[in-house]
Amino acid sequence: MVEEREETVLAEIRTLLALERNYLAEERTRLSVFQTGIALALIVPSISAAFAYVFSHILNGIPFDLDLPIYMLSVMLTIAGILISFHSWTELKEIRRKMKILREHEATIIRNSRAA
Repeated sequence: MVEEREETVLAEIRTLLALERNYLAEERTRLSVFQTGIALALIVPSISAAFAYVFSHILNGIPFDLDLPIYMLSVMLTIAGILISFHSWTELKEIRRKMKILREHEATIIRNSRAA
């Protein structure tokens, strides 16, 4: 009977550790998405400024109507980068909250088990 209880506790701990490993992988994924969003939000304005500069020298006296699509695309991509970062940050906070609950549950099982 004691061995069955020990096996059950160890199986629960293994399951919780596997779940924690999955949360860690998901956290890494969200961090990379966050990094991509930040990069998009920071790099796009300078690239669009460079395009506008190059086009203004290639086509001397370029009307503003031809610059407008470049600026609009820049604004849209920058906003998209900010939204991507914000969305991944909120998901990251939720994952970290779940991991904290999981670790507390794991510690409770370990404390209450003589087998562990």
